[in-house]
Amino acid sequence: MIISQRMLPPFYFVQIAPFHYGSNGSPALRDAQRKSLRTPRTGMAITMDIGDSLSIHPGNKQAVGDQLARLALVNDYSKEMVASGPLYKSAKIEDNQIILNFDHAADGLELRGKGGFEIAGTDKKFIPVVAKSVGSQISLSSTQLSDPRYIRYGWRDYFSGTLFNSAGLPASSFSTEEE
Repeated sequence: MIISQRMLPPFYFVQIAPFHYGSNGSPALRDAQRKSLRTPRTGMAITMDIGDSLSIHPGNKQAVGDQLARLALVNDYSKEMVASGPLYKSAKIEDNQIILNFDHAADGLELRGKGGFEIAGTDKKFIPVVAKSVGSQISLSSTQLSDPRYIRYGWRDYFSGTLFNSAGLPASSFSTEEE
């Protein structure tokens, strides 16, 4: 029997929360979780805004439940609302800047605070960079780097998200090194 994608039950999960794990391996795990969303009928509650540096299990379960409910309401009950925070989609290099595109950012992106974004050249030595929100895109550039190639965001064990969509939902950490 051939099973169609419509017959598969949805699978929604919660991204590993920011915390001082001690290995700095959690950003790669969060990025792997983001990439798993390529699997049909999956969704992820992004926790970049509720991590707790002192507790591996953040106390704000309400925000997690809200995101999981949004995923079900949009994907399973056809409700009209934003279901996810911004998810990295693609990057375009123009001269010495990188323009980032995201899914779930149609009504614009908001930067809350500075930090979180890093860029690197072919040597993959990342340096912090200030991001600029331009509608539903993010622009990155640095006078220290004339040929940017790679980007990463929130690439630390513990990081409090700075990138949100118009619904106030946080973006997932990501890296373009393995894209």
